[in-house]
Amino acid sequence: MRKIGWGTKIAILYIGFVVLVISMVVVSMNQKIDLVSEDYYPKELVFQNQINSTNNANALLDTIANKITVNGVDLQFPQEFKGKNVNGKIEFFRPSDATKDFTTDIKLDSTAHQFISSKGLISGKYKMQISWEADKKTYYSVNTIFIKK
Repeated sequence: MRKIGWGTKIAILYIGFVVLVISMVVVSMNQKIDLVSEDYYPKELVFQNQINSTNNANALLDTIANKITVNGVDLQFPQEFKGKNVNGKIEFFRPSDATKDFTTDIKLDSTAHQFISSKGLISGKYKMQISWEADKKTYYSVNTIFIKK
């Protein structure tokens, strides 16, 4: 039986390292990377407005209560908005897949309540961003929710 020389062992080690690096580069180049938002720079310019809106939401007596059911997301806005004209939108961001993002308008009933059907949502983690305006004052709230179907 013939022994493998030290030069051959070094060559095998070097070739193995090169193959490992090349395979890691190929795998990383084929990974899909989703941005949180395609137009992140213009949104960054209005970030101070979002900070002010978040402070307004934090100053409310109650927060938006959410209840996840098999049929959808049940939102209860603070009683301060009961019977008021509230305009805004609710955005559901899926961190793992931007194609599953979902946006809907705020349409509160007379009890400051809104139900969002889970028909457009799949099971998993979502970042729910709610931005609304009432009485010429803006509000912004972020929650992480988990949809189970």
